[in-house]
Amino acid sequence: MRALTAIVFAAMATVVAPTVALADPIPSGAKPAPSSKITKAYAGKTDLWDSGCGGGIYFSPSGQARAWCKESSDSLGAGTWSIDANGNLCQDLTWYWPSTRTAGASPGGSTCISHVVDRWGQLWRSWPGDDDWWPVDRNAGLVRGYKFQSQILETRSKLGF
Repeated sequence: MRALTAIVFAAMATVVAPTVALADPIPSGAKPAPSSKITKAYAGKTDLWDSGCGGGIYFSPSGQARAWCKESSDSLGAGTWSIDANGNLCQDLTWYWPSTRTAGASPGGSTCISHVVDRWGQLWRSWPGDDDWWPVDRNAGLVRGYKFQSQILETRSKLGF
């Protein structure tokens, strides 16, 4: 399970390096992003983890979150996402994997991505432990829809739930 967690965190860290976008220090005049702006950027979209695992996390409009990695295709993450008053999008996932009789489960804890807006209203994000800030724009890896739904449903069925 530690290996799966390491893969997922590595994937999340590498998603911060889109090929076209460049990271910057925190934007001048930045302030916490309004929850409505963060919700609009994420709800109903999949954040692709291009490097590391070939998967991503889907943020449903109802606050559910589902994650899957091609590298660990027999496992999945399921939980919730929310936004706090400080502009943090937090995801609380439990990871499930095949075990002897029933699916094994391990709470992944809460991972929060910080969001700010600059003086022009551009949304930026930064991952835990990273001093770089990345623009949330068309190059951010967020794509409309539940991209790994069929893989997650297949994995869920194999796990027995």
